[in-house]
Amino acid sequence: MPEHRGNRRPIRGITAIRRSLGLDDDAQALLRSVAPQLLSFAPGWVDAFYTRLLVDPMAMHILRDDARVIRLKRSLHASLHELFTRPWDASYERSRERVGEAHVALQMPTDLMITAVSGLRIDAVASVHEQWAEQPERARAIADTLARALDMELALMLLAFRRHERAEARRKDRMVYAERAARRLARTLHDRIDAALCYTDLADTDDDKRAEWLARLRDVLRGIAHVDQRMRIHEQVNSVRPERVRLDDLCRLALADVSTEGDTRLVFDVDPPELAVRLNAPAVQLAIEELAQNGALHAPGGTIAVACRAEPDGVLIEVTDDGPGWGTAIREFEDIYREGSGLGLSFCELVAELHEGHIDLFTTDGGGAGVRLRLLERPEPAGAAT
Repeated sequence: MPEHRGNRRPIRGITAIRRSLGLDDDAQALLRSVAPQLLSFAPGWVDAFYTRLLVDPMAMHILRDDARVIRLKRSLHASLHELFTRPWDASYERSRERVGEAHVALQMPTDLMITAVSGLRIDAVASVHEQWAEQPERARAIADTLARALDMELALMLLAFRRHERAEARRKDRMVYAERAARRLARTLHDRIDAALCYTDLADTDDDKRAEWLARLRDVLRGIAHVDQRMRIHEQVNSVRPERVRLDDLCRLALADVSTEGDTRLVFDVDPPELAVRLNAPAVQLAIEELAQNGALHAPGGTIAVACRAEPDGVLIEVTDDGPGWGTAIREFEDIYREGSGLGLSFCELVAELHEGHIDLFTTDGGGAGVRLRLLERPEPAGAAT
């Protein structure tokens, strides 16, 4: 999970969820000690879970395949076994997110998941009181711990839904900015092609200045070959009011939505820790997320680091990984676009331009890939209260 190397504020994950639910090591030890008795009830819980779920018309449509229901029942039973036997650590969190992702793939509404898990919790608590009917105090302790553990299960699975929703929003944002970029690019190309045709006609009809017109034609063609893909989006985002935002909060929110594989670590460091700058916060958050996600995809199992440093007129943000680097063919952003990728980086260029800054590629001392985003602080909107 993401870590903060600056002021050490925790980032949401299984540790934070366990803390909020009071699920310490003693709570896990308690459930592990009664796992054999509780798991004997698990088949009944699973059957009741899907019986309730299949009453809903939406769930009936999603789970219309009997073979799919059987597979999901087996998966739920295995999940319950893991709840009682596996350590509640980062590996456990990833396994629960995969369960959530499976439900996302099925397009299972979150309200159905919540109500179904609520019914499972009721069944499980009833089983505890049945098993330890002659020990009411012990029954209450086990039932309370089990109920909170099932709340943790639901919270972890719902993280996958939140990431999916964020990814969908990010995809739509990309489409919007890509469409705007395409329109501007088309206008730019049209103007330059027009100029090229004019110089071609002049070169054909004016022998005395043929060399001059051909030189100008070459310049225009060179410009067409290297069309500037950095476009002004100030007018297009003026409806989003700049706000003073703490960079540690921005990094925390951005990294919380980055999907990782294996032992990939996400860390961030803000200097000074309380650094706050007036920015277009949603755009900068998405830019950090895009850069970190790009690093996580190309350097799985490594460390993706975000560093934010105060500058006299704004902030410097660097996102690095410890992977193989950019490669010999990549020297500038245009090389990435030429390979048919780089849409996320294109958005980050737009964010830099929005803040009258700039963005650069660089190689870290260890050979990894890095992106440096320098942003100027946005001014207070005219007429705003001081």
